[in-house]
Amino acid sequence: MSDISLSYVLTTYNKLPYLRQVLERLVLARQTDEEIVVADGGSQDGTCEYLQGLFDAGLIQQYASERDKGEAHGFNKAMLRARGELLKLITDDDAFCYPAIQEAKAFMLNRPELDVLTGHAALMHVEELEKATFYDDVADNFRRWLTDREVVWLIGLPLMIRRSSLALTGLFHTGVVQVDAEFTYRITSLGVNLAWSSALLSVRLENPQSNLRRMNQGPGGDASRREGDRMRFYYDPRIGNGLWDYFFHKSGWVDQVKKPLRPAWRALLTALKRPVYHGNSSQPTGYVPGAGPLDPSTRLATAFAVAHQLMTDYNAARPTQFLFRQNSLTKTLG
Repeated sequence: MSDISLSYVLTTYNKLPYLRQVLERLVLARQTDEEIVVADGGSQDGTCEYLQGLFDAGLIQQYASERDKGEAHGFNKAMLRARGELLKLITDDDAFCYPAIQEAKAFMLNRPELDVLTGHAALMHVEELEKATFYDDVADNFRRWLTDREVVWLIGLPLMIRRSSLALTGLFHTGVVQVDAEFTYRITSLGVNLAWSSALLSVRLENPQSNLRRMNQGPGGDASRREGDRMRFYYDPRIGNGLWDYFFHKSGWVDQVKKPLRPAWRALLTALKRPVYHGNSSQPTGYVPGAGPLDPSTRLATAFAVAHQLMTDYNAARPTQFLFRQNSLTKTLG
């Protein structure tokens, strides 16, 4: 049996300035019973030399730098190399809350029946550090899966996977760009035992090299939505291939009809004192811009610092709760 409790698995490709910010924090946060496994897709920006230096210094435990076939392929290689009982996904341009990850790790280690843990996440744009948006829709998705077993998507940044559960979940799909969406649609359609941490585990730092931004630069600007729809139509058993399914799920006309009616519907719910969904919530981060523009390096370091402070403050103000299903009962643990 391995003495490694958790493997941080990370992929990267030509994002050395971002990678430095991520790994500097991860190296400091790593515990003695943990390892860092990096799969570099053959970067030409000095990443390989940087990783070799960290490896030689004993700061990361495994890495490979070679051409691959995309993010999913890189993650799969890292997960297959990993020795930990648990696998924690780390991306090369986002921020992670390591105290909350340690809390989630202890929870998962104490409950071997759980296959995958996910949790709360937020979004910041590196060009607009004054505001953070919370993925409340993802939290709602998890509750729908928990209570009604709906097939849903969940953001990938918070994911922690039990390595032995890969036999059930499978690896990442190498034929898609949004690998986390495909993986979570898939596992929520299977008999996977999921848990949710209410702690803010990660902040997605939207930037010019972000996968979604680059994906949506093509014709129509909505490639991510179209790929997401294909995944949903495939995995959701409620959606078939008949005429009814086309009109009510695939044609898009239902959403077009609902859109102008939503303000009136929300007003009615408000008048009836019923819960009203207004979309993902946002809040100021506390960052105050200086007099002049920041150079790219300073802005990047500032973005990570603001994100980490946001997670620290958020989690300090709220006790963590874990939601999961056990023996057909839904339990909430403080």
